[in-house]
Amino acid sequence: MAAVGLQFLLWTFTGVYMVSMDIHYIHGESLIKPQSTTLNLSSVNVSMSTLFAQYPNASNFTLTQLMGSPVYIVSTGTSKFIVDGSTGARKPSIDEEAAREIAQYYYVKSDAVENTRLIQSSAGMPAELSSRYLPVWQVEFEGIANPTFYISQQTGEVVTKRHDYWRIFDWMWRFHIMDYDDGENVANWFLFIIAALGVAAVLSGSVLLIVRFGEARSEHTR
Repeated sequence: MAAVGLQFLLWTFTGVYMVSMDIHYIHGESLIKPQSTTLNLSSVNVSMSTLFAQYPNASNFTLTQLMGSPVYIVSTGTSKFIVDGSTGARKPSIDEEAAREIAQYYYVKSDAVENTRLIQSSAGMPAELSSRYLPVWQVEFEGIANPTFYISQQTGEVVTKRHDYWRIFDWMWRFHIMDYDDGENVANWFLFIIAALGVAAVLSGSVLLIVRFGEARSEHTR
C-alpha cells in the first residue's frame, strides 16, 4: 500500500500544479503577438477561379495571411504550398532565414533566436511535436522557459508553440494518469489497478475505523 500512498501524493502534487497554471499560458498563447483577424481583401488580386485554372490538381485553397500579407495555402494531396495573394506567384518552401523571420515577427518578446533546425522525419522529432506537422522548422529563442516555435516548412504557419512550463505540465499530466510513454492513454491498466487499490485501502481503513470506534464505545460503557 506504500506505492498507493505515494501515487496519492503524486496525484495531489501534479493536480495542484495543473490547476494552478493558466491553461492559455500553458498553450503558449501569450507568446504570440496579438494579430488582426480581419483580412484586407483589397490587397487580394488573385481570384479562386484563377487558382483553380492554374492548379487543377489542387484539393483545397485557403485564403489567409502570413506576416500581415494575404496568401493562399494550396493543398495537393499530402503536400501544401503558398501562393502570394497579391501577385499569384508561388512562393518557395520556407528556408531557415524565412523561418527565423516568421518566428521573430510573431514572437511577443524581443529575445534573440538561439537555435534553428529542420525536422523532416519522426526519427529526429522531439516528443512534444506531432508528426502531422512535418516537415517543420524548430525555432528556439533565448530567454526564460526556452520559448520554442514550430514553423511549417510548407506554409510558414506557426503550427504550435512550446516552453518549459508546458513541458513540465506535460510530464505532470503523464504522472497524473500514470502513462509515462506519451501521456495519451487515460484508460491504462496501471492507473486502474492503483485506483482500485486506493479505493480498497480507503474502504478497509473506513471499516477499521468503525470497528475501533465501536470497540472504544464498548469499553467506555463498561
